[in-house]
Amino acid sequence: MGLGVTILALSSVLGSASIANAATFNFYFENEDGAVDGAVQGTIELPDGDGSGLAASSIVVTSAPAGLGRTTPFDIFANFTTFFANSFTVVGGMIDFGASEFGAQDNVTFNGNFGLNFPGAGTFFNAAGSNDLFSGVVDSDSSTLADAPPAPASTPESTSMITLIGVGVLGVASKLKKKA
Repeated sequence: MGLGVTILALSSVLGSASIANAATFNFYFENEDGAVDGAVQGTIELPDGDGSGLAASSIVVTSAPAGLGRTTPFDIFANFTTFFANSFTVVGGMIDFGASEFGAQDNVTFNGNFGLNFPGAGTFFNAAGSNDLFSGVVDSDSSTLADAPPAPASTPESTSMITLIGVGVLGVASKLKKKA
């Protein structure tokens, strides 16, 4: 019985080690000023908790109009080379886009621009093959930019859950073997 309890305790500790320390937010904005009608949606990964000046570690566009000519999901950090702003404010578990700004550009091929409440330009995702900001989905005053509550940050990864279930099964099997 001692070994089963030890294994269960160890797996609980290991399972808790894989709990994330980041919060994932959903964002959304619609075209108001650009050449492509539709909406852009995606996710932003920020450090967990409230704060200002938080830098995103990941921004992924998960849905965008076909007229942009881009395949989704589109990872902003993997595809763009220059970041002009990366500062987010989270209050009460929600992004305050009025106090946040993000701007990125592909300075290698000069055909990519993405921004969320970027000063002087607003919110935008341009069409592939163009460096013209207004070639895509643009909301120059960021009036449609919104976010949804973050996904739970303390959900164990699926592999941790499988490990815990497996240890539990071994513990039950051990008890049944001793009774037999």
